[in-house]
Amino acid sequence: MSNVAFMRRVVQRLAAVCAFTVMALGATAVSAQSSWSERTSIGGDFRLRHEGFFQDDTRARQRLRFRARLALDTEINEDVHFGIRLASGDVGNPISTNQTMTDLLTTKPINLDRAFLTYSPSNAVTIGGGKFGLPVTRTQMTFDSDLNWEGVYQQFRNTTGPVSVKFVAAQVPLQENKTSPDAFLFAGYGEVGISLETVSWHLSIADYAFRDVDAVALAQISKDVGRNTNALSVNAQGNTTGFTSGFNLLDIIARATVGTGHPSYPLQLTANMVKNTKAATDEDLGIWVTAAIGRASEPGSFQFTYTFARVERDAALSAFSYSDNRGTNVSMHEPTVSYMVAPGIHIDFNVVLTKRLSIPAGQLNTLHKRTRLDARISF
Repeated sequence: MSNVAFMRRVVQRLAAVCAFTVMALGATAVSAQSSWSERTSIGGDFRLRHEGFFQDDTRARQRLRFRARLALDTEINEDVHFGIRLASGDVGNPISTNQTMTDLLTTKPINLDRAFLTYSPSNAVTIGGGKFGLPVTRTQMTFDSDLNWEGVYQQFRNTTGPVSVKFVAAQVPLQENKTSPDAFLFAGYGEVGISLETVSWHLSIADYAFRDVDAVALAQISKDVGRNTNALSVNAQGNTTGFTSGFNLLDIIARATVGTGHPSYPLQLTANMVKNTKAATDEDLGIWVTAAIGRASEPGSFQFTYTFARVERDAALSAFSYSDNRGTNVSMHEPTVSYMVAPGIHIDFNVVLTKRLSIPAGQLNTLHKRTRLDARISF
């Protein structure tokens, strides 16, 4: 191992140890002003889903799935927060908590989905660690909504009048190895928001720097983890040696929310561009655009959403991107209708239409249609 690589690993581990030491010091005093039950909240959700898959020259498929999640959050003291969440799903799939109803009525697994501490010595500063929800704004083009990071992060947030700013740095281990460099994600993120009476604006810029990322490809093969649609490199024996490209994602998101005169039906427009600055080919760009009206946040109200995406093969790391659109190298149209039946109860209908952007010569590239009908509750 080179001196540079050795020093980098030392710095990575020192940063993690320092962050957790600070949090531990903050957790020494438990508030005597309230009981544990008053400082703890329990919540969760459950979703039933019917899915259909349709494509020319392919047998149609139908399947039933469910998602179950249960979360506990508690304030250790005024500065320290602890959270834990259990979720259904395949332990080998980091981007989905769905559980298919199959395997001869066998019992289904429950996994540790989140477990984290945060230390906030002020309203502006937060240090967090463990397995946690992403502290950044993103679309599912780069990171699926079911994906959680693990490692440590540092956040600064401030609001002055209508203007808010937020900065995040995160150090996320992806694959620890004994004999080769560890795979890591280093994230740097900044956003600015402006909230006016009838319109709010959001702009964020992130750099997601994946290091020694070939270990991700090798771990996927050896441990049968997740899915891959990125280009792979192979040796003379035909064995995979890693990805063809490196991955350093420049991710830019612009979002506007506009009042329509009806509180339950604001209009929101989101545009996301990601470019892989370490791609080995010109298949390095992704575009994601969403228009939504409504919130489906009160009984009898709707939300209508339409998303278009065009994601080239190495624009994002497919192991972590949107689980329902077949990965990268894809164009996608996705209309969705959501309706709140009663407090905490929703019905959703969604269609995901995808085609490959490029395919090997002689293969068909027909439209893939995926329908989803959900009934979900939250508490």
